Amino acid sequence: MILSRPSSYAIRALAYLAMQPPGKLSGVREISDHVHIPGPYLSKILLQLRRGRLLRSYKGIGGGYELAQPPHNISLFNVIQCIEGNPFGYCILEDRECALGHECAMHESWGPVRNQLLNFLQAITLEQLVEQRRVPVPPAAAVQAEEQTGLTD
Repeated sequence: MILSRPSSYAIRALAYLAMQPPGKLSGVREISDHVHIPGPYLSKILLQLRRGRLLRSYKGIGGGYELAQPPHNISLFNVIQCIEGNPFGYCILEDRECALGHECAMHESWGPVRNQLLNFLQAITLEQLVEQRRVPVPPAAAVQAEEQTGLTD
């Protein structure tokens, strides 16, 4: 499954907000500039996230957005579900709910893949994304030099 553009944008915006200090509000323009999402498009996504109770917004001077929950409570699945609904609830071949008793030709082979992907998306949180972003990745040349000289930890 490739994420839709709105879901990808929502994850990027929420990850940015998760990196902010507690209590800091970020406006649409700030988020847009940092995550490279067009402002008007981002506004629509942020509205969906607010309606889905993943964000809080404050109006007026000094207003903006902040996470409505701690980053460790927001999984990638929460974000995708807020933007798309439940993309795993529908049949791959037909426009109907995917359920036992209503199996399509792909049900047996798609079911295990769908469950694996669903488990993955439910297990990864914004906190984990932010932590992975904060860990500096050494340049490939430095890693190669360390391996050759034996200076690795």
